[in-house]
Amino acid sequence: MPRMDGYQATREIRRTSQVPIIMLTAKSEEQDELQGFELGVDEYVTKPFSPKALVARVDAILRRTSGEQQGQGETDRLEIAGIVMDKKGHTVTIDGKPLELSFKEYELLQYFMENNGIALSRDRILNNVWNYDYFGDARTIDTHVKKLRSKMGDKGELIKTIWGMGYKFEAPTGDNSNT
Repeated sequence: MPRMDGYQATREIRRTSQVPIIMLTAKSEEQDELQGFELGVDEYVTKPFSPKALVARVDAILRRTSGEQQGQGETDRLEIAGIVMDKKGHTVTIDGKPLELSFKEYELLQYFMENNGIALSRDRILNNVWNYDYFGDARTIDTHVKKLRSKMGDKGELIKTIWGMGYKFEAPTGDNSNT
């Protein structure tokens, strides 16, 4: 990590949040692992690691914390600028009309909506929507964004291209509500 190490990042996160933290590190000494747990990480995984085992750890943490998150305002519905995403039902409507999306298009739209107003690099999108084990080209995002914009009609204009970097979902000010 360029600006701070994982321990400092954990300290910063724990000052304001109890979000689950999985520390992925090359430090495999027992004292390093103990320090991570003392600072509040939920899992400590050393490199190299099995992607399948990592996914299982993430799933276990999510199962363990899902009840807590529900109580902290986590919602099963996103609504921004007339776009309504029902996470439980895995459906999207735009101005009340159903929108048919592929699984990846749905995940991409969800990631954009959850990061409204934030510039997202292609690498960041790739890591968060396609995950670490995807070996394809980051330009696959461009193809999916093009299809998503097309399906969204006029609302597709909310997905802005940031040339040389990636994309930003930007809803009009005052028209952003998570209910």
